[in-house]
Amino acid sequence: MPQPNFIRGSVDDWNRPLVRIDVAGISDPLVAFIDTGFNGAIIVDAGQAARMGFDLAKRWYADVRLASLREETFQLCRGMFPWFGRLVPITAFVLEETNEQWRSRISRKTEAEILIGPELLSDCRLDIDFPRRSVLITQQS
Repeated sequence: MPQPNFIRGSVDDWNRPLVRIDVAGISDPLVAFIDTGFNGAIIVDAGQAARMGFDLAKRWYADVRLASLREETFQLCRGMFPWFGRLVPITAFVLEETNEQWRSRISRKTEAEILIGPELLSDCRLDIDFPRRSVLITQQS
């Protein structure tokens, strides 16, 4: 069966575009906020990265200045991420914080959440319709 070449999402009450992604090892779909100011593929917490099979044993770090001008240190981990029905190799930026700290930083919700950046969107068209509160990611290749 062919995989769809689009992912539909929505805009939340804080005007953040999001989609839901099914990930092996995590029971509920991940809420993935789209962050075009982040240049990488994804940002996850250490627990999510481990459940997704990312190799956390290797110690490779990057210092990053966020849009808020706050400095953060991320562990960089290689792994496979489900994207449009296939697993693609990516480098995840991993926050070494507890799940509670990560949740409070992103949305104050209890669902598992990640950030998606332009590295995953490089072969996609991203349409965000704020008045209609809709998001559409269409794979172009």
